[in-house]
Amino acid sequence: MKDNFRSLSVEDIKKEIQASSEEVRKARFQFGVTRSLENPRVIRNHKKRIAQGLTLIREKELIASGKLKQIPAQAGKVAAPAKPAKGKKK
Repeated sequence: MKDNFRSLSVEDIKKEIQASSEEVRKARFQFGVTRSLENPRVIRNHKKRIAQGLTLIREKELIASGKLKQIPAQAGKVAAPAKPAKGKKK
């Protein structure tokens, strides 16, 4: 779902954010007033979706202004092993 979200335009992302905000409002009403919400995790999932959308919009703004350099993903590359911490030995 995140990969699909990343390929959308800014206007489409804003529409998705608006739709998710509306779903959060409806779910909160169902959960708070009528107690008829079957799955309360729906609220959390939509809030995460909103945050992802806002983050992508900000990222695209920074890339467009040249303040953020887009780093290509390096699939299959293994990270270097971590160095041991310096300090007292036990």
